[in-house]
Amino acid sequence: MTTQLYLQKAEMQMARGLEEKALESLSAALACQDGDTVSEARVRCFLGEYRFVHQQYDQAQKQFVWLSDQAEQLEHDYDDLLNEEIREAEVLLGIMQRFGLCSE
Repeated sequence: MTTQLYLQKAEMQMARGLEEKALESLSAALACQDGDTVSEARVRCFLGEYRFVHQQYDQAQKQFVWLSDQAEQLEHDYDDLLNEEIREAEVLLGIMQRFGLCSE
């Protein structure tokens, strides 16, 4: 399966309340390494949001930092396609840093 298909599977599993299965699918998506940067960015945003909501801030930070570090290149390569994911990652990362919820 591809990164995009694993992401879609995870979204469906999460909607059905199958959180552990969804996390497995997200991990599998990141392991794909199929060069689908757009889907990888979306997976990392989704995983970061999940970790943030469940107060797993260090794990959320890892995903958001990846997006933040890649933001300029993603914006260059994909124009506005990933703006929502990039903005969300930067906002949540800023909140975690402002309130000391993660390592700097």
